[in-house]
Amino acid sequence: MPERTDADEDRRRNTRFTCGGDAKISRLPSDGIFLPGKILDLSLGGCCVDTTLPIDCGVRAELVVRVNAASFRAVGEVRAIRGRSGACIEFVRLSTGGKEMLADLVAELARLQAVMNKLKSARREMDTESFRRQLEDGRLQAAMLSERFPFLGTILSAESLELDQAASDGKDRIVEVQPLVITVDLFG
Repeated sequence: MPERTDADEDRRRNTRFTCGGDAKISRLPSDGIFLPGKILDLSLGGCCVDTTLPIDCGVRAELVVRVNAASFRAVGEVRAIRGRSGACIEFVRLSTGGKEMLADLVAELARLQAVMNKLKSARREMDTESFRRQLEDGRLQAAMLSERFPFLGTILSAESLELDQAASDGKDRIVEVQPLVITVDLFG
């Protein structure tokens, strides 16, 4: 199978979005057998489906596509094969309702992709100095908590507990149990 090139990517008329979903595929003319598949990516012009059995290139098929709560029916043609079980299918016929549902779904995927790209970009832009400031802020907060709660980080030995019990002379006493906190300096 030939490798995909940049020219193959440029040939696409519509942006594809990685997504998950299910597909039921029936080869045309229909023999009544549906082949299950998993949607790998989706665009206004088609989708890539991972199937349990291979589909030949050039085959026309009826698809029922389900992504999130959206579901639509389309007639498609297998334009390329990816690996052993991936079929790249171009939509050749959709109803008006199917086109609208697909357009809404692709718009939502584009919006989610833009949000993800923005988050990734913001994460990359965080420089070393701001990271260091965040660490220092965390140390300052830890120091303030230590002053406010001096018992944090204190470990009581069994001997001190026995002495404390002996000093109480059998009187009922409420003892608060504090969680054991062990500070670890990962960067020091």
